[in-house]
Amino acid sequence: MTGEREFLRSELLAVAEAVVPDQRPVVTHDPGPVNPGVLFDGRGTATVSRVTVETGNPQSPDPAAAVDAAAAALRARGWTADVVPPENGHYRVAASRDGFEVAVHAWSADWRITFTGETPVVS
Repeated sequence: MTGEREFLRSELLAVAEAVVPDQRPVVTHDPGPVNPGVLFDGRGTATVSRVTVETGNPQSPDPAAAVDAAAAALRARGWTADVVPPENGHYRVAASRDGFEVAVHAWSADWRITFTGETPVVS
């Protein structure tokens, strides 16, 4: 499980750095493996890791360009990435690779771009 978590974390950091190369991305959430269904469906031994990375350029925020760049960077690294049509100033990318899932979010009212990923569930 540690290898999958480290892979996801390194992928998110690399993509964030590619999207905003003049800023240093920051891991804002990485609690380690958690059990997503223990109270609901009996998967007592199942674990998953969720990691969130943030970056952005406060001098020139452009959420549409940021999500397009994120999708391109993810694809270049072997991910399947789809840009979701913007909705109320919210720009998104949904990406997947070998059971890993990534969501990229940017907003027209904020200069940050957020990359959140989840490892495959391991029993």
